[in-house]
Amino acid sequence: MRIGILGSGLMGGKLGTIFARTGHEVVFSYARSEQKLKKLAREAKGKARAGTPRDAAQDADAVLLAVHWSRMDDVLKQAGDLSGKVVVSCSLPMTTPLSS
Repeated sequence: MRIGILGSGLMGGKLGTIFARTGHEVVFSYARSEQKLKKLAREAKGKARAGTPRDAAQDADAVLLAVHWSRMDDVLKQAGDLSGKVVVSCSLPMTTPLSS
């Protein structure tokens, strides 16, 4: 399966690495630096590579949306059309601390 990672922070980086190590083609995208994306792809091994959000989404069978909720509009604009793709999100809008 081809999986595009939109947001390569803690969640996207870890899940993308797991996907790559289990044999999926993974494109890491949307990080603060291109070097971070390249390092993630190198360390994930397998069929992982770095790219832009559009690269990650274009040929993906599934897309992992793993950005801070305030970045959602920006990453989706950069990714382009996601019609017909499975989109899984681990992004939650949190504006106040949760009480126990």
